[in-house]
Amino acid sequence: MNPGRVGMAPKLTVAAVSLESKLTDVEANLKKAEKMIAQAASRGAEIIVFPELYLTGYGCGEEGDGKFYELAEPIPGPSSDALLEMAKKHHIYIAMGMPEANQEFNRNIHNSAVFLGPEGILHVHRKVHLPEHMNLHEVHYGFTQGDSLSVFRIKQNWNVGMAICRDIFFPEGPRVMAVQGMDLLLTLTAAPHFARPRWNLFVPVRAIENNAFHAMSNVVGTQWGGLTFFGEAMIASPKGNFLAKGKVDEEDLIVATLEEKDLFDTRKGHPFLRDRRPSAYKPLVSTDYPHL
Repeated sequence: MNPGRVGMAPKLTVAAVSLESKLTDVEANLKKAEKMIAQAASRGAEIIVFPELYLTGYGCGEEGDGKFYELAEPIPGPSSDALLEMAKKHHIYIAMGMPEANQEFNRNIHNSAVFLGPEGILHVHRKVHLPEHMNLHEVHYGFTQGDSLSVFRIKQNWNVGMAICRDIFFPEGPRVMAVQGMDLLLTLTAAPHFARPRWNLFVPVRAIENNAFHAMSNVVGTQWGGLTFFGEAMIASPKGNFLAKGKVDEEDLIVATLEEKDLFDTRKGHPFLRDRRPSAYKPLVSTDYPHL
């Protein structure tokens, strides 16, 4: 008997990139993205994941106040329309990081990830956990935090969730998506070198504890001052094994094939979600504690 979901594709091939943006130049970054999309499709990838805020560059907030406001776009909008054409041309799903202009609340912008494919836009994730510490200032740049963590299904009948960078530092976020049936977590990040050891732990650990595959795409290069991003895109299995890792400090494209059997064998052997006891976790959703 097939242990998996009825109608679920037995395999799913995923690509993740380590990539540098040209700051504030969306047109140039889209052209570069299409080259990576074509390469991924030629290697059989059905999904490709780009870094956090790739379309503008993460560092364009340091170029002066208002840059993200100037460059933020609605979704759907010009950039997502261009990406839809690429998705149709290459028959691939694309997860792309970009600043989003909120269409309902004027002057609200979000650090967002859009997921789209030949059939259209499937999902938009707005970064929930915005950093405002050390030399990371997303609140100062004008971003408004998201407040939703949800899962969507692709045509291969796999359930996908998305996170952006610091969202992964909070285990509650991926777990919320796991209890909604997430099979694959896509994380778009702009992770600097000082955080590299953490990411080599976070990527496999979030996969293990949530019985899910995990693909991470990261920025590479120095975008302002002395802050350098390490690249090293990663794809991990539900057992915590790295299926692929990109080069450090170099642009790279990695591809891995995920197997349904690995997913459900792991869930059978280590049924973490089955053995949860939500009634014991009430303090996690309480606002009675002084740190809040």
